[in-house]
Order: sequence, then C-alpha cells, then structure tokens
Amino acid sequence: MLPLNTLERRLTKGWLGVLIAGASDLPASVIGPEEPERNHDSEVRATQLPGRGQDVHDPHFGESLGLAEGQHRTLRQTYGTEAGQLNLRLLALARGAHDLRSLAAGRPGGLPIEVWHGLLTEDRLNLAPFRKPGSNRRGSGSALPLGPLAAVQLYTTNANPLIKGKGHSPLCRHAQHSAAVTRGDDLLAVTDLMARTDSDWCSKCGGYALRRLTDTQLSYYRAAHRLHDIKEQLDNQTGGPDADPSGVIACLDELATWQPVDDAEWCSSDSWQWQETVRELTRMAARSHAVTRPS
Repeated sequence: MLPLNTLERRLTKGWLGVLIAGASDLPASVIGPEEPERNHDSEVRATQLPGRGQDVHDPHFGESLGLAEGQHRTLRQTYGTEAGQLNLRLLALARGAHDLRSLAAGRPGGLPIEVWHGLLTEDRLNLAPFRKPGSNRRGSGSALPLGPLAAVQLYTTNANPLIKGKGHSPLCRHAQHSAAVTRGDDLLAVTDLMARTDSDWCSKCGGYALRRLTDTQLSYYRAAHRLHDIKEQLDNQTGGPDADPSGVIACLDELATWQPVDDAEWCSSDSWQWQETVRELTRMAARSHAVTRPS
C-alpha cells in the first residue's frame, strides 16, 4: 500500500481513485494508542447512564456515547489477545460505512461483536433539551434545535408498529438474530425518533442501538444540556449552575460561542435559534443579577 503522504500529494494534483485496503493495511496513526490511560473516575463515568447521576456541567458528561468510549469498549473486551489490534483496525474501517447494514453482519466472516460494541452504544440519548416546552415547568423541554444530532443513526429490528413484534436493539439478547446489525434491520435518525409516538420498543433495551457520537455531536449534546439546565434553573429561580448570577452569564457567554469542532455543517436556522435562546437566558440572568445585587 502506498504511504499516505504519497496519496495526499496525488490528491492535491487532482488524482482520483479508489483505495482497496484490509484492516491490516491501516497505519497505526489511524487507530491511535492501544490503551489510553484511564483513571477510576473515568471508568465510573463510563458506566453511568448519560444524563443521570452526572452533572451536565461536568466536562465528561455523556462520554459513554462517544467514539472514544467505543474504542475503549472494543479493546477492553479483547485486551491482551491477538484479536485486540485486529478489532481496532476493523473498527476504524467500519466507522467509514454510511449505513452499517451494508456491512452485512450476521453471516460467517462478519464483524466480531466486540467491534459492534465500538460502533454502537446501548445508552439512550436524553432528548429533554430538544423537546417542546410543556405547561408544567418541571420536566419541560427547551425546544433547542437538534442541530448536529438530527442525523445521528439508530438501528432497530423493527421500527414498524404494524409488524408484529417489539423493536429491539441489534445488541439485545432478545433480538431474533445474532448480536449485530443485519440487512433486515431498520434505520432511523434521531429526528425521526423525535417525531414518532407509535413505536413499540423492548422495555429491556429501549428498542434500538445508537450509532456512537462524533466529537462534534458529543460536544453539541453537552452544550445543549448545559443550556437546558440553565434555562430550568432560571425558570425556577434557583440561580443556575452557579449561585452567583454573574457566573451564569459567564457560562452563557461561553455557550454563545459554540461551533462545530470539525467541518460539520451548523446551518443558519439552527445557529440563529441557538443564539436567540442564549440571548433570552442572558437577559433573564441579567434581570436576576439586578434584583439580587445590593443597592
């Protein structure tokens, strides 16, 4: 296989081609370190459900949903074995598939289950920040745009309520096929999930497996939960993530500058809606600051 820098030079000159490579052809730089250091706190965080038992202002909030945790999950299940490095290479290749059903798992020679755990997570997204506000302030949504999360994929054995049988995660032990995505599974996006109320999901697995979040998607998920938490605190007049309203304003100033961490699209309507929410909460925090400031 040609060195990557040689291919890069050819691409800059307008060369077009198709690369055919196997897992063993991938350079180590694509895979990353074999086992990054992890302390006890990060292991505990990885076992927590996203949005539960963890402060949304914790910089590690939701990390169990991300690609990095997927790599850790794949490696932990085969660490110290000959399959460890091969599985990491397979994971790196499989992440490039637009539709995981195209990997035709469930047949001899399909991806190992350890790789599927690196591609998918059994954790659920907490979608409260993106739901519409309700009449009851407690548990009400903030109507934030889904933004980069709109197209996040989820896979289920049955998304059609008219077909007999509950929808299962392909990783669920109650699924009718082997623990992997197959061609017969259904593919939805988070935006589809938000629009539906007729799904019949398994109570054990939640009905689907989520494709792990990219760095931009995870960053936005964290920012949205921080903004939603501030809105709830201000609505309830409890002071936000900091007892000092000026601390809330500083946090909002930081959230106002959120941008994708890569080249992902941040469409103008979503950006406008995000900025408008930040501005309104900043006005609310400023009024609170004026009330609490001594004369």
